[in-house]
Amino acid sequence: MDKKLLLEKYIKVAVKKALKEQEIAQKRAEKSMYLVYRFPGLKKTMTELMSPAFGRYVSNISIVAPKPTTFNINLINGQDFTIYYLGKGKFMAKIAGKKYNPAALGELERGSQAIADLLELNYGTVGEEKEPTPSGDTGGGSMPSPDNTAKDTELAADLSAAEETPAPEEAPAEETPAV
Repeated sequence: MDKKLLLEKYIKVAVKKALKEQEIAQKRAEKSMYLVYRFPGLKKTMTELMSPAFGRYVSNISIVAPKPTTFNINLINGQDFTIYYLGKGKFMAKIAGKKYNPAALGELERGSQAIADLLELNYGTVGEEKEPTPSGDTGGGSMPSPDNTAKDTELAADLSAAEETPAPEEAPAEETPAV
């Protein structure tokens, strides 16, 4: 099998895996935002505590307990805080072990600052880790081998399965759109 065909199969497997991961993340985000729109008071409280663009900083929202209705909000950096529904449109936030009442302006400001502090602790998305480059890699234009570039064994297994199946012949005039 020539290098070009091997590289092509590797790229196809990597793209399929990346698209699947994006789809799962999108479904998770839709589920989280469903809870926000299902409970309008929660949306208002989140907007007051964070900003109208709070969705950028929230990775997941889940209901933890039915009474009092308790929401666990996971931030993009793995930190979390809790919001309690107290009844009659009132909410309370528990951030880093301290309770804040968003109805009071001073506590709302302190709660907003506590969330900002949580976001500063480890800013970035969970799971992004830089892999060390192999010592033999000089950054040249050589073709990467599956052993050096596969992020995990699943991708390597998919690639090896792709190598075993014969490649169908394609028409030379077709071009695939960029994703």
